[in-house]
Amino acid sequence: MLYSEKVFAQLRFAIVVAVIAIACVVGGVWLLLVANQVSDGSGLLAAGTLMAGILRLFAVLHVRVQNESLHARFGPWGLNLPAEQIESVRAETYRWGSYYGWGMRWGMDEGRAGRAMSVSFLRSGVIVETKEGGRHYINSRRPVELAAAVNRIVEGPHGAGA
Repeated sequence: MLYSEKVFAQLRFAIVVAVIAIACVVGGVWLLLVANQVSDGSGLLAAGTLMAGILRLFAVLHVRVQNESLHARFGPWGLNLPAEQIESVRAETYRWGSYYGWGMRWGMDEGRAGRAMSVSFLRSGVIVETKEGGRHYINSRRPVELAAAVNRIVEGPHGAGA
C-alpha cells in the first residue's frame, strides 16, 4: 500500500451529533420506561440510534492508494478509481459550492460531473480527473502526499503512463 489515511470529521461536529444522538436515546428510554409513552419513546429511540449509525459511517473517510487503484470510502460506500482511468491529480482546496456540502456528494465542478468524498469543515484534498471526463474531490489532511501517491500509480508499471 502506497498511501493510507483516515480522515476524521472535526471533533466539534462529531461531539454535537453524538450529544444529540445520546440525548435522543436517553429521552427515548425515559419515555418508554418512566413516562410509559411507547410511541414517542420508540420514535426518539429510533432517531437517536439512526443518528449514531450515521455518525459512525460518515465521521471517518478512509483513503487508500494501492498498486493499481485509488479508494475513498465512507463505510460500505465509496469511490474506486483504477490507475488506468486517472488522467491527472493535484492538491486543491475544496470549493463547497461545487458539490454543495460534505459527505458523499455528486455534483458538477468546472462543467465536469463527479463525486466529492469530504468530511465536515475540512477544505484540503485532491482533485482527480478521469479520462472519461469525471472530476472527483477527495478530502485529505495530507493532500500533497496523496497526490504524489496517486501520481506514482498512474506513472508506474500498472498505470496509464507505462
